[in-house]
Amino acid sequence: MTKMIKFLETRVVFTLQAMVVFWAMFFLSPFLLAQLQQSVETSRSSSVKLIAPPVNDSFTFLIFADRTDGRPEDISILKDAVIDANRLAPDFVMNIGDMVQGYNATEQWLEQMKEYKTVMNELKCPWFPVAGNHDIYARRFAKGLPKKQHEKEYEENFGPLWYAFEYKNYWFIALFTDEGNPETEEKSFGKPECQVMSETQFRWLKSILQKAKNADGIFVFQHHPRWFGGGYGDDWNKVHTAFVETGKVKAVFAGHIHRMTYNEKDGIKYITLATTGGKLGRIDSAVGLIQEIHHVSLKKNKEPEITILPVKTTLDVTAMPSSMNNKPKTDTPKNKTTKKPQEEKTFSGTVL
Repeated sequence: MTKMIKFLETRVVFTLQAMVVFWAMFFLSPFLLAQLQQSVETSRSSSVKLIAPPVNDSFTFLIFADRTDGRPEDISILKDAVIDANRLAPDFVMNIGDMVQGYNATEQWLEQMKEYKTVMNELKCPWFPVAGNHDIYARRFAKGLPKKQHEKEYEENFGPLWYAFEYKNYWFIALFTDEGNPETEEKSFGKPECQVMSETQFRWLKSILQKAKNADGIFVFQHHPRWFGGGYGDDWNKVHTAFVETGKVKAVFAGHIHRMTYNEKDGIKYITLATTGGKLGRIDSAVGLIQEIHHVSLKKNKEPEITILPVKTTLDVTAMPSSMNNKPKTDTPKNKTTKKPQEEKTFSGTVL
């Protein structure tokens, strides 16, 4: 009987050991496979060992900025940004709002929406919009519209006013910053009492942050940079506190002010974009005034790499000359004259 018990104990131990080895191999096999794939192949002998890139879940996404208050023909800038994006081949594109000029009646709003979507739908990847004040406000130009103004048209044509999605263990949250005064429903981006997050949206946001507690990171997108305070009030404090409590929020992106800025608080990057076809008082990269897109690159267990790319800076390799004999034509002026440097052109009025 004693021998039988010892035999059974031995079998149990052996079975447990086998299970440990099996599960260890199961979980480690992708890592081991990646290691085996790291060596380059060659028929040469070298003392230098070249290592191929490891298998990982890296990906990129782009962010487009405001399109509004520019000239109608500046839609070409957005078209160029779409061409750049397709050459960069991101996984998706985010948009931080003010896609249509708005402040108008429904008929004109729908025409502007169709123009914008026609251009954006040329992207070879998904794109996700965020509602800005131009996308929602009707004001005095459209009598008879409800106090929520163009919210209905927006959700019928662009999508929900706030939403979130998960991708490769990262979460992406789009917020709505023009809900308006909770008591009067007045919409304004210059009155603190109108720049508050409703309890409905805040409860939803907290539920998403809870759902994303095990994520590798969280990115937030909205139109108004509420963290500046002033006309935006101090309602952002509760949102920032909720972000800090998760410990997962990497960056918050906004637009509206048509200028690039960067701030950091409690480890969270707060970033505003300039424009992607919108109005700029002047072009001056030193103070964040260019037509641009933001490029975000993510690698597992690494901080995001965020790069600013001026629009129309990518080149198509197929447009290059086919031989060294293809030289560009140059016109040599008969009389050289020194031209005065062109003064920087500025535009009056607000960019908001």
